[in-house]
Amino acid sequence: MARRVRAVLVAAVTLHSLLLGTALLAAPGWALGLSGWSYDGSPFFPQQAGLFLLLLGIAYGLGLFRPGLGWFLVVSKASAAVFLAAEYLAGVAPAAVLEAGLLDGLMGLLVAAALVWERRAGRAIRSERPPAA
Repeated sequence: MARRVRAVLVAAVTLHSLLLGTALLAAPGWALGLSGWSYDGSPFFPQQAGLFLLLLGIAYGLGLFRPGLGWFLVVSKASAAVFLAAEYLAGVAPAAVLEAGLLDGLMGLLVAAALVWERRAGRAIRSERPPAA
């Protein structure tokens, strides 16, 4: 059960990153407008962020097959949460950025909890096995 919960959470975070990355890469003005951020400059930096989100999404997706990569997702989401909250608190980003940071933090916490649960469940199963003869 713990493994299934982790897989569902990692898949959801992966999908979120892939969709957001694709939107920023393909239609940066539209994607930023959804978050309440008006941007009329060069599309280079939003598109670069989109590419990075696509790469992160791929790395997160690999976590479905290699649970250890789940901790990469946790660290990535925690870093994003701190950065986005700091940018909002510094007054350089709209409230939607704080909301995105809170969402990133929540995603990271949920995956971390699932990873810990999965590890503990695995230990419990191993400790219930009879000793080898």
